[in-house]
Amino acid sequence: MHPTLFKLGPFELHSYGFMLALGFFFGILLAARRAPARGVSSDTVFDTALVIVFASIVGARLMYVLFHREEMSSLLDLVAVWRGGLAMYGGVLAAMAAAFWYVRRRGVPFLRMADIMAPSLGLGLGLTRVGCFLNGCCYGRPTELPLGVQFPSDTFSGHLFEGTALHPTQLYSSAIGLLILLILLLWDRARRPEGQLFALYLMLASAGRFALDFFRYYEANVYIVGGGTVNQLISVGAFLIGLLLLYSTRHAPPARVSTASTATSHPGQAARPVGS
Repeated sequence: MHPTLFKLGPFELHSYGFMLALGFFFGILLAARRAPARGVSSDTVFDTALVIVFASIVGARLMYVLFHREEMSSLLDLVAVWRGGLAMYGGVLAAMAAAFWYVRRRGVPFLRMADIMAPSLGLGLGLTRVGCFLNGCCYGRPTELPLGVQFPSDTFSGHLFEGTALHPTQLYSSAIGLLILLILLLWDRARRPEGQLFALYLMLASAGRFALDFFRYYEANVYIVGGGTVNQLISVGAFLIGLLLLYSTRHAPPARVSTASTATSHPGQAARPVGS
């Protein structure tokens, strides 16, 4: 593993922070590219993305700290996200709340923006979890399968399970994210009612996370009654929300598509859909 990609004097480039930044960067570019066809300017996507990036990092870190208080020995430990230590659902929930508030202020329907961002969430997961693998965090349970990976002793997972092969759940999660990205892009080739792409994302992401947690290692305080994890409980709720959204929009007319020129004619504002 390579927790630090390289050092230049006192400067260290951490693999997790680098892949996290890469995930945000390419995810935002993908959303900005998709936005004009849905009547939203690229500028609005960039502005919304800044709100989402900040909210998701704060929410993900807060949720991680809540369940890993024993790792926090100083103020720096509370904020050192570049070392790893972000809880995905904390970030997703915070980002959704912040995005809902912000796009309402900008006059953009939330479900429209959610459809624009949905594939980017899969891409971000696919890239960021590679950073988790290089960092040695978010590791799995011991396994004797050929896919098992022994982490170096200078990583937290390698120190805790020295000489033991673990499920590379980081790479499992990365594969899930990239698969979600592919499915969403293929499913979006047909015009569908607003909100359905986001609904499908919620269902795929929550199902993937629910299954992944059977292979991932957690501290005892993450488990709840019945042997499941907090993340699995949230996954069930997210799946049901996605299913309800998919069902409630099944008879809605397909989302109208604006031309790129119309969508970008008023920077920072949602363009009026053609025909409305």
